[in-house]
Amino acid sequence: MHARRQVLRRTMLALFFLALPITLNYYSPYLMMSGSAEGVATASLLVWGDIFVTALLLGRSFCGWACPFNGLQQLWESVGTRPLKRVRYLPLVKYALWAAWVAGVGAAVVSAGGWSSIDPLYLTESGVSVTEAGNLITYFMLVGITLAPAALGRRGFCRYLCPFGVWGIVAEKIGHAARIPRLVLRADASACRACNRCERACPMQLPVTEMVQRGSMRTTECFMCETCVDTCPEGAISVGFGRAE
Repeated sequence: MHARRQVLRRTMLALFFLALPITLNYYSPYLMMSGSAEGVATASLLVWGDIFVTALLLGRSFCGWACPFNGLQQLWESVGTRPLKRVRYLPLVKYALWAAWVAGVGAAVVSAGGWSSIDPLYLTESGVSVTEAGNLITYFMLVGITLAPAALGRRGFCRYLCPFGVWGIVAEKIGHAARIPRLVLRADASACRACNRCERACPMQLPVTEMVQRGSMRTTECFMCETCVDTCPEGAISVGFGRAE
C-alpha cells in the first residue's frame, strides 16, 4: 500500500506538469491581477483561493500531490540531483514575491471597486493556455525559472523562490493558531531507531529523524508528501487528522 501511494503521488505530479500547457493560465498571478483590475474574478483567483482554504485542512498537500512545478522538479531530479545548499536569507525571496502578488491583487481590486463578475476563461477563450508564441515564451520562462535553482540542490525552487507554496504556508500557520483539526504527521519517538531512511527519502531534505525524536513533525516546509511515513520501517511516523503538536 505504501509503495503504491508514492507511485500514485509521483504519477499525479508528472501528469499535472505535463498538463501545464493547458492549465498555465489557471495558476497565473498576472491574470489574477489583470482581471481584478477590471473587476473580474479569474480562474487563477478561484484556484488559489480554493488552495488556500483547502490548506487550512490539508496543509501543503497541494504542493506535495498536485503542483505542476513540483512535478517538473521531480522529473528533473529523476535524472540527477544534489544536496540542497543552504543560503541564509534566500528563503525570504518567496515570501517577498508572494507579498508583492497579494498586494498587487489587493490594489487592483480596490481600484476596480471590487469584483463584479466571474470569468474562468478570462484571456483563455479556448480553455487552453498555450496557444500562440507569446504564451509559449511564458511557458518556457517558467520552466527555466523553476529549474534554475536546481543549481543550489534538490527542490531549490520550492525552498527558495516559489511564491505558490506560501499560500499553503500561511494557511498552515493560520490553521495552527486557530487550532483547526487538519491533516498532520505524528511521531512515535520510542519506535524510532535513527536509521535515517526517512531523512534520506524526504524530497525537501528536512531533518526528519530529529523531528521524530523530539516528537513533533510540524514544519511549514513539509508539503505532506508522506514519503517519510511510507519509508519508515518501524512505523514511527503516521498521518491522520488532528491538531499538530
